[in-house]
Amino acid sequence: MSLVTIDHTTCRRDGICSAVCLMGLFEVDGEGFPAFRADGDQRCIACGHCVAVCPKGAVHHEALPLEESPLLDQTLAVSVPALNQLLKGRRSVREFREEPVPEELVREAIDAARWAPSAVNRQPVHWLVIQTPAEVRRLAGLVVDYLRQSSKLEPRYALFIEQWDQGKDPILRNAPHLVVIHAPDDWIWSSVDGAIALTQFELAAVANGIGTCWAGFLMRAANGHPPLREALGIPGDHSVFGALMYGFPCYQYHRVPPRQAARVEWR
Repeated sequence: MSLVTIDHTTCRRDGICSAVCLMGLFEVDGEGFPAFRADGDQRCIACGHCVAVCPKGAVHHEALPLEESPLLDQTLAVSVPALNQLLKGRRSVREFREEPVPEELVREAIDAARWAPSAVNRQPVHWLVIQTPAEVRRLAGLVVDYLRQSSKLEPRYALFIEQWDQGKDPILRNAPHLVVIHAPDDWIWSSVDGAIALTQFELAAVANGIGTCWAGFLMRAANGHPPLREALGIPGDHSVFGALMYGFPCYQYHRVPPRQAARVEWR
């Protein structure tokens, strides 16, 4: 049986499933119906475009059942002003409350990030969620160990090491939680796919009142400091491509400060 079949009783023969298929896996039969090509099973990347675009639900994909592909609720359309405020109002939060973030909110953000675009729908991202503040603190200490080893090459690290030794946390900012993403090294787009997924996670988290900040020091150390990689449990054939500290923010932000004008060349 073919991976994709067309219900002729509901199909409008409008050709849109064929038009949106980036792999060009549909042809037209003698009656004008779309037909999945003979080699389609091997070439299909299961992106779901054909299923998503058909207004009649006439496209049946064995890997993407209609019952698991809910209709979009048009009443939930996000207004442009609301979206712009979310994007512009997002801040890199570095002061967190001790109150833990409920796990269900984190699961919701990860679930939203599953729909982030990835090259040829590879979906290579793996998620690691550190929920315990004590473990976040231990990981920050391992990052500091890495900075100590690197301080001769990068003198600017001395300030952060000094702050740590004074009992402060310039690495993960005493955040109660941490999320790390890693992906296979043998996939050329892992870094891009990871950054997109974590950005989508961040926006979903911010929409639920969670404060986030990209953990740059940890991201750098995770791929160059074996004790930290071991503590994170990163597979040997994976690299860390993103990390966010997160928690409920101590302070509420009320304004959108200006940013530089976009540097754009129109052609």
